[in-house]
Amino acid sequence: MPGLLVLASLGCPAPTPTTTPEPTPTAVTPSKPDAPRPAVDVFVAVSSRDQHSCAVRERGQVLCWGKNTYGQLGDGTREDRSQPVRVAGVDDAVEVAVGRGFSCARRRSGQVACWGDNQDGQLGDGKGGRPKIITPTAVAVFGLRDVAQLSAGDDFACARLRDGSVRCWGNAESGQLGSDSQRVFASPRTIPDVVGTVDLACGGAHVCAVDGRGKVLCWGRNTEGQLGDGQSGSRVRAVEVKGMLDAVDVASGANHSCVRRKGGPIACWGDNGSGQLGAGARHERKRHEPVAVAGLSQIVALAGGGNHSCALGHNGRVSCWGGNEAGQLGTSASAPHESPHVIRHLEHATALALGAHHGCAARSDGDVVCWGSNEHGALGSRPLH
Repeated sequence: MPGLLVLASLGCPAPTPTTTPEPTPTAVTPSKPDAPRPAVDVFVAVSSRDQHSCAVRERGQVLCWGKNTYGQLGDGTREDRSQPVRVAGVDDAVEVAVGRGFSCARRRSGQVACWGDNQDGQLGDGKGGRPKIITPTAVAVFGLRDVAQLSAGDDFACARLRDGSVRCWGNAESGQLGSDSQRVFASPRTIPDVVGTVDLACGGAHVCAVDGRGKVLCWGRNTEGQLGDGQSGSRVRAVEVKGMLDAVDVASGANHSCVRRKGGPIACWGDNGSGQLGAGARHERKRHEPVAVAGLSQIVALAGGGNHSCALGHNGRVSCWGGNEAGQLGTSASAPHESPHVIRHLEHATALALGAHHGCAARSDGDVVCWGSNEHGALGSRPLH
């Protein structure tokens, strides 16, 4: 519920609510703080968006939980689930990417399978892009091979291929598919002039990619400055983020993006209405160019949410900033934070993902821990079996 922190583990029962503002999840505390217990077939990756999440086990199974209106949990039903369910027909996944009403998994073979809402062609099987097209079980993305990385936006998805090119499919209304020739693309298309990429992130309706030289290229919606080129107006052609020549990787939220630079500094741009740029100046509701996030060091990963951002430190601690109306910053206080705030009781994180008003982290003990809004069962707070 808004204003109340909910911290739950997928590996064991959720803690009983108390009056403590920031409760410690009793069932997820390792026997030794500096040496979490190993788990059997641990979770190695997690992805969140809107009100559902999916996680990948080491052996390749995918489990999803939360909202299931369009079959985005992949269990063949359209029932919301607060207990994680296995995605049917996917047992060789190495990565998962979650969109607003759909989900996709990268297989060991380099191919991709997707499930859920296909009304904007977001499953990439060539059969979508029409009203009421919903597939609650996994289907193959048409003609897609040699995928090295996967990312999903609200109603579209993109893949970075091993050769550094980028292919996207789904809703194209804001230019996020590199074209303004049609509203949707039901199968993947190559993004022009984007080559040599080493990292990729989809926002709500924009995309950013890091190339091998450290430059960041973005395209799609730009209403809040989320392309970072100092200009306004959506773009079908990729533009360079101003002053960014040493980026390592990128993360995108609904209408903002952040990069990790060589040496560890973090910079963000775009929508700042809730302080999600971490610049300590929420009165500047948008920034068209990158601004530094203060107070962070030795960061190894970033994630963007609906109106908040989080960073994973080398020590396994997670720091978040931005909107907090549903406790998505890991604190019961509902006020936004314009600078990073460390989530208490969350340690040993190895991977990080953010939804609209919640977050989830995989931990070195093999569990996945979630916090924030539990609407539609987004925290997956019941035990796995």
